Amino acid sequence: MKKITFFLCLVAALFMSVNVVPSHAGEVDVLINKLVEKGILTRQEAELLLKDMQKEGQRQETAVKETAEKVAKETAEKTVKKEAASGKWASVPKWVNRIHFKGDFRLRYQYQNKYLKFDQGDQDRGRGRYRWRLGAIADVTKDKKWRVGFGLSSGTGDPRSTNQTFTNSFEKFGVRIDYAYAQYKPFEWLTAIGGQMKNPLYRVQDLMWDTDITPQGVAVPVKYWWSDDAYFFVTPALFVLNEFKSQDMDDPWMFVLQGGAGANIGSMWAKGGISWYQNSKIKGNILKWSSESNTRNADGEYIYNYNSIALDVIYGFKFDSYIKHLAFFGQYVRSTADDKNNAWLAGFRFGRSVKKFADWELRYSYRYLQRDSILDILPDSDAYGGKTNAKGHEVRLNFGLAKKVVFSIDYYNMRKIDYAPGKDDDPEDVLQVDFNFKF
Repeated sequence: MKKITFFLCLVAALFMSVNVVPSHAGEVDVLINKLVEKGILTRQEAELLLKDMQKEGQRQETAVKETAEKVAKETAEKTVKKEAASGKWASVPKWVNRIHFKGDFRLRYQYQNKYLKFDQGDQDRGRGRYRWRLGAIADVTKDKKWRVGFGLSSGTGDPRSTNQTFTNSFEKFGVRIDYAYAQYKPFEWLTAIGGQMKNPLYRVQDLMWDTDITPQGVAVPVKYWWSDDAYFFVTPALFVLNEFKSQDMDDPWMFVLQGGAGANIGSMWAKGGISWYQNSKIKGNILKWSSESNTRNADGEYIYNYNSIALDVIYGFKFDSYIKHLAFFGQYVRSTADDKNNAWLAGFRFGRSVKKFADWELRYSYRYLQRDSILDILPDSDAYGGKTNAKGHEVRLNFGLAKKVVFSIDYYNMRKIDYAPGKDDDPEDVLQVDFNFKF
């Protein structure tokens, strides 16, 4: 009898191991009742056996449910990570996957010490400032040949600054259009751009072009690699500088043709470009956002067109050590003005590309801008207020606090080149302490 009972228990265990669904549960009840009728099991033993089987069935059902939920969660997480890496999301409309966003935020403290006049001493000024920018690129077609880009930013409308100063009893400030353009790229080496765009011209530093300027017009950059380590580039561009409502006034514009080449030779690399600027209708006009440092006539109008030739060169070395790179760079500009028409910048940088904590880079440069060397709506606004007729030093240190978080210190020491007899050269010191966040 005990052997038979043991055998039946094994049979019951078999039923429990295959997940007792309702159809199987009914068959088990009939079998156990037959065993009770034949006296093999008592009614009490049968009830205990049924209860055990029910508990085991519930336990297996819970285990199956938990396993299914776990697998579903892991699959979802893997899918999300895969979609995030590719920038494409299956759970949103297809057009959303064709838009790619990026942005940055900068928090700044700026100290300025300016020598006002020969007999009036110094002026100190400290400011809290911030800058935020948000941009997007939308792929109009699946092959990405047609694109539209746009960007928003803080600022006052000044084309050479997107800074916003803390002021006016917690005033809330407006949003500016930083750039908005359409782009066509029929080949990997050719791009056509129209609208207000990020500057398409190659610049080593900001001697001639402030980095915040986003020109308005059209450009057709070409960059062609003739080998794995060498390439050339050509960029023709036409920029509109102003548009007058009156038909009696001609609109000033700027045509630029830039060409150059670059190469990587082992641990060395170099890049250089030469630019020709042909301006029209600047002479006799007044441009908004001018720093008013070029030579003017009695009515405040420009007396030159500021056509010019510009040269940008950089030569660098890569190292497999604590210092990863060292580079020397220079810029030179000569305009067609009659006098005081030269500008140049020279400097170096070394350190590491700032991508994570403790990465750092140090830069130094010296710039020299004669009064009529560069059109005064263009130079770096942080260097002597963006004026020409200025010379001086700039030192900048970048230090990584985390991935995409950079701490920077930028110091300018500038002064006039030419000044009236018996007067001072009006030196100016600017110190900027920044926390930069990219996302």
